[in-house]
Parts: sequence; C-alpha cells; structure tokens
Amino acid sequence: MDSPKLDVPAILYGVAVVSVIVLLVAAIPIGFNTVFYASLSNTYSYQTVIPGVPFYIGLITIRLPFDPTYGATFAALTAVCAILIGLAAVQGGGLFRALRATPREGVRPLFVNPLSATVIILGASLLLTSLLDFVQTSVGIQAGGVSGDPLELLVSFTLAGFIEEIGYRFFLIGVPLFIVLLITRSSIATSLKALWRPSAAWDVKATSEEGRSLQQSHKALVILLIVFSSLVFGLAHYVAHSGWDVGKISEAALDGGALAYLYVRYGLHTAIIYHWATDYALNAFAFYGQAVNGVPWTADSLYSLVPGYDVVYLVGIPGSLYIAYRVMIWYAHRLDSPPVPVPEAPQQL
Repeated sequence: MDSPKLDVPAILYGVAVVSVIVLLVAAIPIGFNTVFYASLSNTYSYQTVIPGVPFYIGLITIRLPFDPTYGATFAALTAVCAILIGLAAVQGGGLFRALRATPREGVRPLFVNPLSATVIILGASLLLTSLLDFVQTSVGIQAGGVSGDPLELLVSFTLAGFIEEIGYRFFLIGVPLFIVLLITRSSIATSLKALWRPSAAWDVKATSEEGRSLQQSHKALVILLIVFSSLVFGLAHYVAHSGWDVGKISEAALDGGALAYLYVRYGLHTAIIYHWATDYALNAFAFYGQAVNGVPWTADSLYSLVPGYDVVYLVGIPGSLYIAYRVMIWYAHRLDSPPVPVPEAPQQL
C-alpha cells in the first residue's frame, strides 16, 4: 500500500511559522534582560514611576488611577502575554496537532490553531503594510515614526498591545455586539462569550428562519464595527501627535482590520499577541542591541530588520498567496452556486 504523499511546501511553511513563534518566545527573556539588567536609558530605569497609565476607548484617553514602575508594568504585561501565547497554542486541537497534520493536509490545519493562525496573519498584514508604505512614500505621503527615550519606548510598546486592543477592539466591537445580543434576547452565556470572541454569536447554527436572519444581522453589524474600529484606530495614531504622519492613518487602519479579524474569529488574546509581536517582540532585539552594543534603535537597523524579514518573507509572502487563493476559491464558489428560487406571490382572486 502506497504511503500518502507529503506536502513538502506546506512542511517548509510550517517550519517558517514555528521559527516566528520561537522568535516571539525568545523576545521575552531578551526584553527582561534589556529592562532589568542592561543600561538602555540614561534617564529612566526599571524603578522609574509611570505617572498615570493611559487607557483608550476609541479617541478618548483616560488615565488610570495608579502609578506603576516601568519594571513592574513590563514584567506583569509580559507575563500575561506569555500566558496568552500558551493559551493560543493549546486551542483548536493544539499547535503540535496542527503541525503534524500539515504534511498530509497542507496549511489549512495551521488556521485551526489560534497561535499559528495569528503568526500567518501577522506576516501577511505586515507584508501588505510594507507594500502600502512603499506606494505612499513613492508619491510623497509619509507615515512618520515614533521617537523618545528607548526604555520608555520599549515599555510603551509592551503596554500598547493591551490598552489598544481593549480600547479599539473590545470596546468598539465586542461591547456594542454584546448590547445588541442582549437586546435581541440571546442567552447570557452567548453574549458573554461574544465579548471575548464575537464569532461566538453565530457558533451554533440557527434552526429557524428568524434565527438565521438574526445571525446574519449580527454578522453584518460586526463587519460594520470592524470597519469603524479600524478607521478610528488609524485616525487615532495621527491625532495623537506622537510622531506619526498622515500616511500612518491608512497603514494603521489596515493593521486594525487584521487585528479585528483575529479578535472576531479567534478571540481577544490573539489580537493582543499580534499587537504585542508587532510593537514589542520584533523590536526587543533592536533595543537589546542598543543596550549592549550601542547600536541605536531604528526601524532599519540590523537588529530590527532580521526579525522583520523572517516574518514578512518566510511567512508573509506564502501566507498572503494562500489567503488570496482561498478568497478566489470562495468567490468562484459563490459565482457557481445556483440562485435561490424566490417563491411567487399568490395570485389575487
């Protein structure tokens, strides 16, 4: 009996996904070493107090009523993110099960596990953002960039994934959907699950025509909320006056769409992991290089480019092609599907 043929490209892609996951995990001890043991800043240290941690609800900024230190903030949030990565790794049958299935079933199993799916979408969206930035820059539209004390930036990058995902995804998508679910008399359990993962609102297929219509309305609402939250997310980067220019609006909105999809499809923890990876994990090595070897942190330093290239070229390009292929298959299937017959109205006597 012939053994099943192995999908070699899928195996290689699985290896690339694992390499990014290893990179993200390695960024955790690198960051701890940089914050607590290296001389990254001449102005601040891990014992410096943060005067009021910011919290966002859309374009509204709120200062939380406590003043933690840089070290405590970094350690607590990094520990939470490590837990979230572990949670995503065991969901959907587990990361190892998805990797074992890849040689026989292709890359599809990698989209079942939330952690590998997050890495794939991270690579694809970073690739698209890079292409958008290239196009905008070529016509004179600049995205700008942030600057400041390196330790302050490193801790703020760690913080951003939490406060921004709660502020722009949880409050602008999850909370409105939660309210609508309660109004439409959905169960409390379903409504609460939808706060964490909005797609829980239509997990169970409705058995009645009214139920199916209601679920379609919920999906349409979520799509509108995704668009709205992404646009607000893009605009917030520009109006915050933190160094971003007008070109950042479209780039952040594109990333916001990817973050919103992860939140809706897999849960809030995957959006936080994506955001944390983009802001913190891919820059932790550059900050470590500045602290140890005196190489200033910049977006085009060797310490920044190597992790970014790993994500964009090894994962982003193949992942983008596969996602585009699946979209075309879905669209072609819709075109080939026969139209649903509409019953004729009864004739009046």
